[in-house]
Amino acid sequence: MSDLFVPAASPRPAPRFSRHILVAEGELLCRGDDFLHSQPAPAVVLCSHYLGELAGEPCGVHQLSRRIEVPGCEWRRLRSLLGAVDELRFALAGRAMQVVDWDRDHRFCGRCGRETEYHPRDRARVCPGCRLAVYPRISPCVIMLVTRGEECLLARHTHHRHSLYTALAGFIEPGENAEQALRREVQEEVGLEVGESHYIGSQSWPFPGQLMLGYLARWHAGRVRPDRDEIAEADWYHYTDLPEIPPPQTLSGQLIRTFAASISKNGKR
Repeated sequence: MSDLFVPAASPRPAPRFSRHILVAEGELLCRGDDFLHSQPAPAVVLCSHYLGELAGEPCGVHQLSRRIEVPGCEWRRLRSLLGAVDELRFALAGRAMQVVDWDRDHRFCGRCGRETEYHPRDRARVCPGCRLAVYPRISPCVIMLVTRGEECLLARHTHHRHSLYTALAGFIEPGENAEQALRREVQEEVGLEVGESHYIGSQSWPFPGQLMLGYLARWHAGRVRPDRDEIAEADWYHYTDLPEIPPPQTLSGQLIRTFAASISKNGKR
């Protein structure tokens, strides 16, 4: 059977789960790198949600009231699974965490303060008073690798503890399209103007709930001036002499590798 995950378009009615994901205090219960369990935990479950089917098996996530000790298992942060599991399973773990976070964060109405209720069909929490409906929030972002001939611009972010150099990224503001956000973010973060851009692909990024839209963008004018607020340092790197970059499971890593492979194959852009 194909190892394919089919997300649930609607959480109700939910089938009986065959695979269980257990979450407590922002962490997943794992046996090694495996977070999918054949049985739910013998503990108080605050909420359970149907996520979809993995290889034809219904998967659900359970939020527990506390972390429990399970022989042979440990509690792990979601980010620790990045690169440790394949892209499909990481996306499933991210989906589980985002659904649990949405449920926890919207138990009360942000408009009138009343306790919310589950929608009878959709994945939404609805206020019985003012009828405000809140669905899981997804924030669109752009992530762009700026290129100049055989070089690409890589940056180290101020809030990252590791030494990885990555592509630039930022949230799309109200009223912007993706290309406008791309140009604005590059100007704000490193002081450059970009010209032609090409969409490469997208990725769900569950930290905490973004949809990343990936681009290659050609440098047009300006010199690199990191803003020092979000960008600690940035510089041009030849495709044959790159610093430590994100793993290929990330969209940033894919953009960088796509650029390097294209130059290696076709020559200077």
